[in-house]
Amino acid sequence: MINPTVEALLVLQERDVRVTALTVELENLPLQIDAVEQDLAARTARFDELKSKTRQIEADRKKIDLDVQSKQAAISRYRSQQQQTRKNEEFAALNHEIEHAEKDISALEDAELELMEAYDKGLATVAAGQKELLQFQEKAKQKKGDLEKRATAVSAELTAAKEKQAEAEKAVPEDVLARYRRILKSKRDVAIVPINHGACGGCHMKLTSQTVLTARAAEHLVACENCGRLVYWLE
Repeated sequence: MINPTVEALLVLQERDVRVTALTVELENLPLQIDAVEQDLAARTARFDELKSKTRQIEADRKKIDLDVQSKQAAISRYRSQQQQTRKNEEFAALNHEIEHAEKDISALEDAELELMEAYDKGLATVAAGQKELLQFQEKAKQKKGDLEKRATAVSAELTAAKEKQAEAEKAVPEDVLARYRRILKSKRDVAIVPINHGACGGCHMKLTSQTVLTARAAEHLVACENCGRLVYWLE
């Protein structure tokens, strides 16, 4: 035999648990959506940085190419000046400048070759990164859509659950309901639990024989002496 008030409380508690679970899920869904958006933003930022680095490599290569052209133009000027001078010292000085410029050009061309190789690798990396980003964007869009649909569904479920919760509250006497709510607020999980092998189903502490007998009689509500939760005899 079970006390009718206990039966009503158990129904209410089941519906309270359902409302709590749906409320928590509904609160967490926007956080999950935000996490998807942040992940996508971070991946996009990394891809943009990769593109920027690749563009900078090409810009550096073009600058070197301009430097090479400048050095080549200088060599042409030096050779022209050599043809016009009759002084050995001046000719030798110009020849030194030409040799220096040619060494600079050789070094610049080596550097340019390295940048060209790096740029080719960069382009390949950008292409792969773009493909990966597009795939993730599609997945993120799908996941965000699923989460938004779930939020709509949970919101509707929560509304229905709260209606059932309100119905269950009507079956519980007001004084008992107030007591139940106080316990539930304090314990934050459940307010009424079964007796298991002479112990409270909430805190698992041993109950007195009198508490067990009173609960078994099912005539009055009885609480655990240790945690304060309401307890009932479950045959």
